[in-house]
Amino acid sequence: MPSLRTVFAFLERRSEEVIAGVCVVVMAVLVFFQVVMRYVFSAPTSWSDEIAVYAMLWSVYISASWAVRERAHIRVMNLINLFPGRFATGLAVLSDLVWFAFAVYLTWQSFLLHLSMWELPFESPVLGVAQKWPYLCLVAGFALMTVRLVQVYYQWARYGISPTAVPEDAAIIHD
Repeated sequence: MPSLRTVFAFLERRSEEVIAGVCVVVMAVLVFFQVVMRYVFSAPTSWSDEIAVYAMLWSVYISASWAVRERAHIRVMNLINLFPGRFATGLAVLSDLVWFAFAVYLTWQSFLLHLSMWELPFESPVLGVAQKWPYLCLVAGFALMTVRLVQVYYQWARYGISPTAVPEDAAIIHD
């Protein structure tokens, strides 16, 4: 039986990949199902489109935090790498500080949006799903992105892994 530490390490390393992957598969299957129902059987369904949209939303926002962990977001590293080592690292840290402030701001704003959905609930037109659940992806995505940014700098302070480095599976260190 795996230890709690092993389970946590797996979740920390693979949870975003699994969630985003499942969402993409669900979205693709439902869009394919909708195309077959519409053009082969002339019996379109509306519920499949709605679920596919929710799956896409969750996939996008969870993948954003995954990209932070992997240092795969679009950044101007080619420009930063033109400068000498310490200056380039300083520019990367400065850009990450701005990004962190923006991520905290977006986390807070998405949290306020989510709270408003509890106070003034509204439901989706087809399935009648309370919109506070699908749009929770905003809070989850931005909060995870913020946590992953902090994690990058924790790994730099603790293990010396530069924030400009692109991690590989073998380079990630787990306590």
